[in-house]
Amino acid sequence: MTDDLFKDINMAGELEGLSDLEKKHLPVIDAPDSVKAGESFEVTVEVGRLLAHPNEPAHHIQWIRLLNGNLTLASIQLTPVATSPKVTVTVKLEKTTTLRAIARCNLHGEWVMAQEVKIL
Repeated sequence: MTDDLFKDINMAGELEGLSDLEKKHLPVIDAPDSVKAGESFEVTVEVGRLLAHPNEPAHHIQWIRLLNGNLTLASIQLTPVATSPKVTVTVKLEKTTTLRAIARCNLHGEWVMAQEVKIL
């Protein structure tokens, strides 16, 4: 375990050229690029989508959070083995925003990914 991974929220650059560590830990957001104001839509966040993340007692994703700016839209605690690090929530937004997903690995700290959703 590298203590440096716990000093801040870890981010990756471009999706091309990611290390295996980054691919395993990034919480990938699946959401539409644009929606109508006030219209409900689904957002899925999945860790290990780019490269499978272990899901065992000794190494697992502890939680996933979805944020609209700094406002928490959803937060879920995960149990190793019995759950998968994937969550889908229905949200409704009134203005263009950047959604952020943060996930925490018990061995490699917190990881973030963001996606803008334009409101028409």
